[in-house]
Amino acid sequence: MVALINVESSLPRPLWALVRHLAGQPRKRQRLPDAEAVLSPPSLIPGGDKQRTFERAAGTAEELGLVERIEENLVLSADAGAVGGENIEAFYDLLRRRVLTRVDAETLATDPSQTRGKDLLRSLCWFLTLDSQVALVTANTFGSEQHNALAEDLGNPLKNMARWNGFTYWAPALGFADTPLLPYSGARALVPDCTRAVRRMVRQTWRPGTQLTAREFVDGLLEALPVLPGGRFSLALGLEPGLHDVSATLSFALQRGCEEGWLILSAPSDAAGGVQYSDPRAAGGVGRFTDVQIGADDNV
Repeated sequence: MVALINVESSLPRPLWALVRHLAGQPRKRQRLPDAEAVLSPPSLIPGGDKQRTFERAAGTAEELGLVERIEENLVLSADAGAVGGENIEAFYDLLRRRVLTRVDAETLATDPSQTRGKDLLRSLCWFLTLDSQVALVTANTFGSEQHNALAEDLGNPLKNMARWNGFTYWAPALGFADTPLLPYSGARALVPDCTRAVRRMVRQTWRPGTQLTAREFVDGLLEALPVLPGGRFSLALGLEPGLHDVSATLSFALQRGCEEGWLILSAPSDAAGGVQYSDPRAAGGVGRFTDVQIGADDNV
């Protein structure tokens, strides 16, 4: 079991190509040589190490439980088969769930190996402690940004350029990063934006019109997305969630949810308690909400 953001592992897009192809086959299976011939013909991926794209995709898909090898056949798992071959967002939802449930928090914090996706989980935990509205991480800056973020025995979560390159594909696919809003001409840059992961989790967990207390809502998000600051993975690694009840990164996602209509946050004047979060429009840059309502389905 190799590290997930490693040159020996696959990237999300080849995994999607494999799942999509198998979903269109009778009984959602195909002989391995036939699948390889379709997905990585020499004319598409000419020469050398690049011909291992299919091999890596099949191996990573098997490790993540997306496919099984039965004799000479690749067979889609029940979950991957239910996703089908038409909805890439649903596939990324499945991928996110598999990545986030392979190890427990104690193992993530105490086992220094990088296997079973611990390399990606630790990298996400560190990355999401940055501020979505000011942080811009590139190939030139990730090394210094992460220095001493984790315990010494764990080391830097992104150990080298190969890990960073893998991270730039995995983090956006799982909904935890995005490209900068403003044009950027330097090395490929990412900002920590968990909006897509939060939105998808909200839609899958609560029906439109559902009302929750602020604490119920935030606790539900952190339980489902434990790499967020304040989540069990992040806390186990000793990462601080920030000054407020909700981290800067999650605050940004909540603000976008309100602007896009899939979240309604409120704080009646006579309500006590609630949750504090970063809000540049509020007095002192700190907002508060006590109640949450899930917006309508057509608000995405």
